[in-house]
Amino acid sequence: MALYTFPDRIQKVWSRDPSSGNFGLWYNKYVPLQEGSLKPSDGNDKKGDRDKDLRAVEYYVKRYSQMIEKGTVASLLKRKHEAFDAYCRSFPTMNYDIIELRAELVSPLVTGIGESHPHEVSMVFDHNLGIPYIPASGVKGIVRFAHTLALYKSGLVEGLPKELVEQDEKTGEIIAFDDDNWEEISLPFGNQKHRGKVFFLDAYPVSVPSLRLDIMNPHYGNYYADKEGKTPPADYLLPNPIKFLTVAPGTMFIFRAVVIKEGNLLDKVRSAFVRALVEEGVGAKTAVGYGRFKLQEPAPARPTVEKAEQKAIPVSLLDKLIEEISKIAPHDAGRLGPVIDRALRELPSDTEKMEFAQAVKSHMV
Repeated sequence: MALYTFPDRIQKVWSRDPSSGNFGLWYNKYVPLQEGSLKPSDGNDKKGDRDKDLRAVEYYVKRYSQMIEKGTVASLLKRKHEAFDAYCRSFPTMNYDIIELRAELVSPLVTGIGESHPHEVSMVFDHNLGIPYIPASGVKGIVRFAHTLALYKSGLVEGLPKELVEQDEKTGEIIAFDDDNWEEISLPFGNQKHRGKVFFLDAYPVSVPSLRLDIMNPHYGNYYADKEGKTPPADYLLPNPIKFLTVAPGTMFIFRAVVIKEGNLLDKVRSAFVRALVEEGVGAKTAVGYGRFKLQEPAPARPTVEKAEQKAIPVSLLDKLIEEISKIAPHDAGRLGPVIDRALRELPSDTEKMEFAQAVKSHMV
């Protein structure tokens, strides 16, 4: 007998069309449990009892497929990528570089595994689309880590001021360093004192991804849980299979970042980005090979106005106005005003006006 953790009246509404809706919201609210599964475990559960709880993850995979097939997620995801592209184009090319990497998963991806969820092992879904994605904070974290690791391996950490380095008293070996106040890291990625010079965007799959059921199977749970040390790690202990959701290999993601033009900052960030995706992995369980990507051929660079004119490609009014704004000093109101007035009068759509407004805002910062 199945139990559901919300009122009967809501169940009746949802049961009319159980394959519709946002899977991300449904996943965190609609949790099927088997009768008796809420009772405390004494460590001697029979295999059949444990299987009842494990079926919940299989149920999630089935429901996800049904909701995705019936919904309009594909068209909404396309609009999401178009919005991100428009946002990147709003930055003046004279002051900013754009990084766009297309990477294909070669191993399962687990994101948000530590989020609270009744089934204990969770996954993060986009609040509006209901599909897996990689938050910008996670992308920044792994790229920053890859950059830091490369600096450490290159030996640059040995040249740090003594107040930033912690060494072993006997061997003199460096065991830790304050990377948050090291300019090689704090300037590109920011710290508590100032913001960084790289802006990361959420990473979304190119098309609606498939979910795959995966499993980890700890064998010696009782041994690790025994604080008194009386239980040996013996083969008679029952394994504890834990099923969880992953994004299937073969899924293509787009990673984007905006970099302030300064020295060789673009090359440093791009190298760290590639190292993070290919070597370090994204998400959870990267130590055992999860979250690894392979890069696709780089997308063609966004042409500047000069290149577009050389190829006889017509330049849109929006691009012309953004280029004109980028050549004016940020606080020169006498020259900025007429360009803004022209944009409000002549740009044909609200979308283009919003893109232009974002470009002006970025230019004024």
